[in-house]
Amino acid sequence: MQVKEQSAPCLSDGGSHRLERRKRDRETGERFGSEWEMKTAISCILDIALKPISFQQQLNEVLDILVSISWLSVEKKGAIFIANNHRELLLAVQHGLPPQLQEQCAKIPFGCCLCGKAAESGTVLFRSCVGQDHEIQFDGMVDHGHYNIPLLDSSEAVIGVIVLYLEHGHQTHPEEASFMEMVGRTVSSILLNRSLQLKAEINRIRLQKAQLDILHKLVAASEFRDNETGEHIKRMSQYSVIIGRKVGLEDDRLELLEQAAPMHDVGKVGISDQILLKPGRLTAEEFTTVQQHTVIGAKILSGNHPLIEASREIALTHHEKWDGSGYPQGLVGEAIPLFGRICALADVFDALTTKRPYKEPWPLDEVLALITKDAGSHFDPALVDALLDSLPEILEVKNTYSDTNSSCKAKKALEQKPVSNEILAWQDDLSIGVEFIDSQHKYLINLINRVHLATERLDTKEIVETLIDMNAYAEVHFAEEEELMRQHGYPGLEAHIRLHQGFARQAETFLNELEAAPLAITSEVSRYLMEWLVKHIQKADFQYGRFIEEQAAQTPDAG
Repeated sequence: MQVKEQSAPCLSDGGSHRLERRKRDRETGERFGSEWEMKTAISCILDIALKPISFQQQLNEVLDILVSISWLSVEKKGAIFIANNHRELLLAVQHGLPPQLQEQCAKIPFGCCLCGKAAESGTVLFRSCVGQDHEIQFDGMVDHGHYNIPLLDSSEAVIGVIVLYLEHGHQTHPEEASFMEMVGRTVSSILLNRSLQLKAEINRIRLQKAQLDILHKLVAASEFRDNETGEHIKRMSQYSVIIGRKVGLEDDRLELLEQAAPMHDVGKVGISDQILLKPGRLTAEEFTTVQQHTVIGAKILSGNHPLIEASREIALTHHEKWDGSGYPQGLVGEAIPLFGRICALADVFDALTTKRPYKEPWPLDEVLALITKDAGSHFDPALVDALLDSLPEILEVKNTYSDTNSSCKAKKALEQKPVSNEILAWQDDLSIGVEFIDSQHKYLINLINRVHLATERLDTKEIVETLIDMNAYAEVHFAEEEELMRQHGYPGLEAHIRLHQGFARQAETFLNELEAAPLAITSEVSRYLMEWLVKHIQKADFQYGRFIEEQAAQTPDAG
């Protein structure tokens, strides 16, 4: 079949109108499509804010949406930066950035590069080609366009910047400018809400830790006026938790019991030294006075916070007896609060099994025989069964927190939160040859790994909790290490103390900065902690280890 070539139709006025109408319809369709895509993108971003996912996941999903908008010609590359208190942008999440660019863009000062200029000005910056505006360059970098969208809080302060990579020579869409402003407002709202939540949570954590610290200092004050040791309250609280777990207490109740148990004898601060420190047997009148420490403790621990209430309950009732012959109220059976019953048993077990100025420790079989005999009179029988069934765990705690076994103090803490994927692992060359100090360094390394993993997940709450734990543990470790050096007459003690003080100040600085800008998480925290500890171990502590070796070698009976 022969196909004839058709000539082009002659456009009449009607045909011309039809083509114009089709053009308008196409433009209208494109505009409708872009408007629909913009609304969908904003809606999806808002949905992300409601998801129960981590902050890092939220930012990644927001960036996924922005680099997938078809009419925007984004090159599937972009980043979201968070501003810290030092007028710096920290790279939070990125898509498609080369490794060398990720490294160079980890921290960018305001005013540097387009993202820093957007932060400096607080306005959206667009370039069809970054050109000279992009101070950071690297081999193989190709021309491209940029959108830099500042994220602002209610006072117009910059809290972050979104960076989107565009095709070189990108032609702007008529709706782009308003869309970018809308994106900026929407993502800013997500960051602000997250920041406010974290600030409230960080404040709660620090306040709770401060309350515990105050209570524990109050306990320490009572210990100074008694013959009991600091390890007693650690053992007693751990025994209480073990017994409580055995009888089925939930985790939140066990945590409360562990925190409150150390307050059991806080009322002894109200008993005179003449009676409290008397080496011999107390008279009946003196014993009656000592019994008042339960009532005094309850008065000291007034308040309606759950921890205060639990502590007051224990302080008041840990000398009550199952048969009603205890004090101060003569309560019987289950009328004695469970926490009081548990602490009564834990307290007596520890008192009998450890040395005191007025007695030697009892043999374990005699302790167990007495406790078994007193089940149903002094002690709740079910709790005695729980203690006996948990005896291996009880004895492990007894050894861990022995008054004379300082080298094992970190063992329990190390077992509580094991860390995988370590950034810093214990190596033999980190050992200084002093077992007590080595064991504590292992625990500090464990804490550094926790900080690192929390940083990778942008988990501000975990970083704060770990830094607080680190500060508390470092305070104890540094004090014990310094005391050991003092006992050995170590000439480098004062310089060592200054190093410890510098570490404590920097860790507190990190905490304060995170509380002020909780979204500005950086690996600088874990990097500083890691580098400080390794340097401290390999130099300062190593010198002390050599000093101990030299002292041992000079001792006539060494070896």
